[in-house]
Amino acid sequence: MKEFKSIGLNLDMLGILLILVAFPIYIDDFRDFIFTDNNYLYAISGCLIYALFCITVIKVNREGIKKELYLAPIVLKSKTWREIKYYAHVKESYSGQYGPQHVESIWFIDFNDKVCLRIRKSTRKNLDKVIEVIDKFEDKYEIKLEIKNPYFMAYGYSKVKYPTEKLEDNKKDSNPK
Repeated sequence: MKEFKSIGLNLDMLGILLILVAFPIYIDDFRDFIFTDNNYLYAISGCLIYALFCITVIKVNREGIKKELYLAPIVLKSKTWREIKYYAHVKESYSGQYGPQHVESIWFIDFNDKVCLRIRKSTRKNLDKVIEVIDKFEDKYEIKLEIKNPYFMAYGYSKVKYPTEKLEDNKKDSNPK
């Protein structure tokens, strides 16, 4: 079967790499070394590091779904369809100093009700075709989840908190009177 791909930016790695690349410029000796000797190799290597770690590819085929680096064949996460219970469209709301931020993403949830793979919608190209292929292999959670401050939940460190009305409907269906 054909393999479908979606290319996008990994914004989490982008923040870490920008700190690691930009912080040494504030050190006086390092700044003088770069700007006085015209060391263009540092700029080229910084761009390669950026491209290597910040651009990721989501690959979907009949066996499962993989998240890899774009330029290097390094697999970040790989899940088969048997390991995934379903996927859900999620609106993540983060409250901060400058007001709330909303992030649209897709969570792949395993049988332990933990997120095993998270994909941000805003930084992906060709995601709609990939989702069409995922629909062939995986069930979709009916309700779009809206979760506030899912810091641990989004990365699979804690269980997913479902809306209460959906859980109550399931309990009524499973307990006949």
